Amino acid sequence: MATAMRAATAFFSPSVSSSPNPRQQQHPFFSARRGRIHPRRRLRALPATELTLEELNPSVDLLRKTAEAVGDFRKTPIYIVGTDCNAKRNIAKLLANSIIYRYLCSEDLLEDVLGGKEALATFRESDEKGYLEVETEGLKQLTSMGSLVLCCGDGAVMNSTNLGLLRHGVSIWIDVPLELAANDMLKSMGANAISDPDSFSKAMGKLRQRYDNLKERYANSDVTVSVQNVASQLGYGSIDSLNLEDMVIEIVRQIEKLIKAKAMMEAAGKPE
Repeated sequence: MATAMRAATAFFSPSVSSSPNPRQQQHPFFSARRGRIHPRRRLRALPATELTLEELNPSVDLLRKTAEAVGDFRKTPIYIVGTDCNAKRNIAKLLANSIIYRYLCSEDLLEDVLGGKEALATFRESDEKGYLEVETEGLKQLTSMGSLVLCCGDGAVMNSTNLGLLRHGVSIWIDVPLELAANDMLKSMGANAISDPDSFSKAMGKLRQRYDNLKERYANSDVTVSVQNVASQLGYGSIDSLNLEDMVIEIVRQIEKLIKAKAMMEAAGKPE
């Protein structure tokens, strides 16, 4: 694993991370591939798969609602933490598109250099110290970027050094029902909860243990946005009625509120 750690650390170096990478997709509004038109989808919060940036086109109404808030952000980077699942990634991507930010995922970057999800999982489980060192190096490089939505892996909250790096911007915990992540895990193995209830139960147990271990660290985020709470606030009977734009609007509202509160505190602390 030492070789893997060196390779991953090198991947985050400025000379490498600045080069094009197929997983670091261009913003759809600035893509050179303008000839290809992607049909609009209903932006469900619970999509069956992870969608691409180009598929997650914000509506005119969403762009209008986020436009005023963007000026308050002043290119402040945004870091998304929480249990990894398609919903979390899709929300982060639509957020980036809505406020005209770049989107990156630290886990995707590591998967690219290590050779996929299984290789990353093996690296993380067999050499947690090395994994956290790589995450720290990556965060040092990525947190220096403005106008960025960074979807973070759990390594971002697993030690005080990495938590401190997230203070360079606004950190947001997207709290999703663990069932969503469990279903994603089973789907990646070609199974589902109905046909393979035992595997679903095992996946839920594993996710619950990890969630319980990390939830206090997730809670160190500047903002917490819960899928279930947003659905409840909007009067929906279940999260199936929630859509991605609902989540993005709530996230932008919370960030705007936080930034204004910080500005007021700074102003109050200045001598007259």
